[in-house]
Amino acid sequence: MPLFYRPRLLLLPALLLCGTCGQLHAAQFELDGVEGELADNVRAMLSVDDALLQTPPPTVSRLRYLHRQAPEEIRRALQPFGYYNPVLQLEINLDGPAEQWAARYRIDAGPITRIRSAQLVLQGEGAQDSVLQQVLTDTNIRTDEPLRHADYTALKSSLQSRAAERGYYEAMLRVSEIRVDPEQNLADIELVYDTGIRARIGEIRFDKAPVSETLLRRYLPFESGDPVNTAHLIELQRNLINSDYFADVEVRPQLAELDNAELPVDVKLTPRKRSLYQAGFGYGTDTGARMQVGLTRRWVNSRGHTLNSRLRLSEIRQQFTTNYEIPGFQPTTDRFALNLKLQDEKSDTIDARSYGIGGSWQKQIGDWERHLSLDWEQESWVFEGDEQDSTLLIPRARFSRTIADNRLNTRKGHQISFGVGVASQNLLSDTDLLQLDLRGKRVDSLSDRWRLLSRAELGITLIDSVDDLPATMRYYAGGDNSVRGYDYQSLGPVGGDGDVIGGRYLVTGSVEVDYMIRENWRVAAFIDTGNAFDDADTELKTGAGFGARWQSPVGPVRLDLAMPLDESGWRIHFTLGPDL
Repeated sequence: MPLFYRPRLLLLPALLLCGTCGQLHAAQFELDGVEGELADNVRAMLSVDDALLQTPPPTVSRLRYLHRQAPEEIRRALQPFGYYNPVLQLEINLDGPAEQWAARYRIDAGPITRIRSAQLVLQGEGAQDSVLQQVLTDTNIRTDEPLRHADYTALKSSLQSRAAERGYYEAMLRVSEIRVDPEQNLADIELVYDTGIRARIGEIRFDKAPVSETLLRRYLPFESGDPVNTAHLIELQRNLINSDYFADVEVRPQLAELDNAELPVDVKLTPRKRSLYQAGFGYGTDTGARMQVGLTRRWVNSRGHTLNSRLRLSEIRQQFTTNYEIPGFQPTTDRFALNLKLQDEKSDTIDARSYGIGGSWQKQIGDWERHLSLDWEQESWVFEGDEQDSTLLIPRARFSRTIADNRLNTRKGHQISFGVGVASQNLLSDTDLLQLDLRGKRVDSLSDRWRLLSRAELGITLIDSVDDLPATMRYYAGGDNSVRGYDYQSLGPVGGDGDVIGGRYLVTGSVEVDYMIRENWRVAAFIDTGNAFDDADTELKTGAGFGARWQSPVGPVRLDLAMPLDESGWRIHFTLGPDL
């Protein structure tokens, strides 16, 4: 069956126009024997194919001329794909009117030319460069492989781009040849690429900035004298943008000043506004109406210290926090902080007031974020009409990792976090305790529209008496991010008057599936289970339900209707934020 057979008729307006001039273009062209990219290239090269669209149609003499050019055009079209000996049967019928000519071209591409020898050589300082060597390893230009000119062009382009990225600004092709033996359908390739000398980073010049140059240089992933690497220049730009000191950063290699293989680098900096004021309002079924106001002082001094203060108010909790942050030796991954926290919480479960002061050290280690802290905390709380006080000095450590294809609209990813805190009467605390927790979330894509979301949480507190454990450190279950279908913190051990007083242990788990019904909209069904408890034989509570999801610019907005399986009633849950 011919691949291309297309009588070309002009559209209605053109037909009307042709009708007025007395001509109807009804030429026919048929191409057999080749398909795909071979056929596309043949038709792109054939002048006679272009004649189908000419108005008025070409004359008979012109068509004969185009037909005589076709064999050479076809050969040129096939050679880039390694076909140098095609067999052609080219027919054209010019017996009728000129506008009704017909042609049929049959092409046998013949045997493909293979590479007999491939001599690919790196010279100069880059001869041992692993990145350039990998380019040669990855190419399809190898002995016995089919000859494709596009592969050879791609090899040269890749070598040149990688060399430029790595500072080989004097690199050039010393030899670049493809020698074809058409009679044997074999080709010999020789390529010699001389990289020359690799440039080194010269003077690094920063614009005037609100923070010291000493601090800016701690963001450098390279030093003067290091080999040029474009990836490192981009990394410097990203580091300075992420510092939050600058609205815009441009890292400019000064090629015009390249001298003796030394490349100066200018860093243009546009500072952000020094102070950021924030205010927000919202609603959550756990917290009720809520609002937040905040102040961020992006730099307190030239050493880049930062001040963050937040006041958060809701129907159940009032909280004020201040963090004074100090960049570490590696400020991209290392940060120290002094922290102050005041909190007053009064819900159906907790009636407590607390304040604390401490210090922390946050460091990124590969994919993991490590957070070490030492906090002095004092809390007073009321259970069953009895008020208690507690003073604790707590060293804590937390390790967490989040990996996702998209943090705001996750198709696949996971999050894991585990922490430990300890207090001792021998270390300025009222009681001895050890608290551990492990949390995990996971998102899996089942198909283009289906996702599976799962989460689990485990908490353990080792303490002589739960009565000595501050209310805010006890475990509770129930609520938007726990066991849906139950009120916020409504699950856990109860006191003599029937009120939930929290427990030493926590186990929760959830499985959810959702389906995308249209872009940015999903429906979901879920089942949650878990409880907080003091005794291992405590019954787990289970809730199930369904909901809707809207993918907003700041993450999913979730509206759920959930029902407990062991009692009557239902509850609406409303949350906003990323899945991980």
